[in-house]
Amino acid sequence: MKWKALAACTLAGLALIAAGCGGGDKAAAGGAKAGGQDLKGKKLVMYVSFHEDTAKELADLFKKQTGADVSFIRLPTGEALARITAEKDAPKADIWLGGTADAHAKAAADGLLEAYKSKNAKMIMPEYQDKDGFWYGTYLEVLAIGYNEKRFNEEFKPKGVAAPTTLQDLLKPEFKGEIIMPDPRKSGTGNTFISSVLQNMGEEKGWEYLKALKPQIAQFTPSGFTPGQKAGAGEYLIAVNFISDQNLVSAKGQKLVSTIYDQAGWTVCPVGKIKNKANEDVAKAFIDFVLTKEAGDILVKTTNGIACNPEVAPPQGMKPLKELPLFKTYDLVKAGADKQKNCDTFFAE
Repeated sequence: MKWKALAACTLAGLALIAAGCGGGDKAAAGGAKAGGQDLKGKKLVMYVSFHEDTAKELADLFKKQTGADVSFIRLPTGEALARITAEKDAPKADIWLGGTADAHAKAAADGLLEAYKSKNAKMIMPEYQDKDGFWYGTYLEVLAIGYNEKRFNEEFKPKGVAAPTTLQDLLKPEFKGEIIMPDPRKSGTGNTFISSVLQNMGEEKGWEYLKALKPQIAQFTPSGFTPGQKAGAGEYLIAVNFISDQNLVSAKGQKLVSTIYDQAGWTVCPVGKIKNKANEDVAKAFIDFVLTKEAGDILVKTTNGIACNPEVAPPQGMKPLKELPLFKTYDLVKAGADKQKNCDTFFAE
């Protein structure tokens, strides 16, 4: 099975999402629900590769609307893909929710996902869904450099050290052992960082940069959220992960100063139907549900991400995406295809 083509993400498309405007039937986008289906007594099992709080709110609302019994297991993107792969002949879950688009594209190419043409597909901009229906984007994530404001002001600023805001800043000797980032072998966030650096800088300069960066990093974490937590707690000064995760840490009182660096990598967090005949009707109903405005409002509220449904307002305080320095030609599918090769090279030394 060949890789499914991923539509190029254009600046115009990004701007439409940030503005909360776009095509499609507004009445349908605002009002469509999974409700109306009686799924009482039926079960849905999900592997979830984002925040448990988000998954719980979505699961609770879906259960309220349909009566379905929903359970989920939280797994980092890489671990979820590995488990779905291992269970290919005897699937134990029905839905994969969250993670990164490159991982879902890899799962589709490996025959692990089943295409489903959702009745609510029109609610999601075409740039953020697989053209054959193997996955649909739910919200957008952007990489950032975040530093612990308290520690920086107390320990680094008095020495005349400038705040880290660029990729080159991460190479400064003052920051050696003070950086934490996700493990690209296990975390989709980490893979987004590695692959976006290589695609943007090119193989030669990209590997030169990454080999210089690696000794600077004190810890690689299985989860993309953990770096922000640990930097927020002061265990490390600098976190490299998605800005939405950093904002969630700051909102809880552990202040991180976050900067979306120039040519930052990004991804969408998708939903896909695992190839499993056991609970097909409830799995399809959940995909229909999670593409609605009602579900999108939950996603924005709990993740600080930008919903792929243009009827959903962006997070409060977020700049329009057209003003952010994103790596607009980042190839999500290439990121998935190159993951193993890139990880092997990165950790070879």
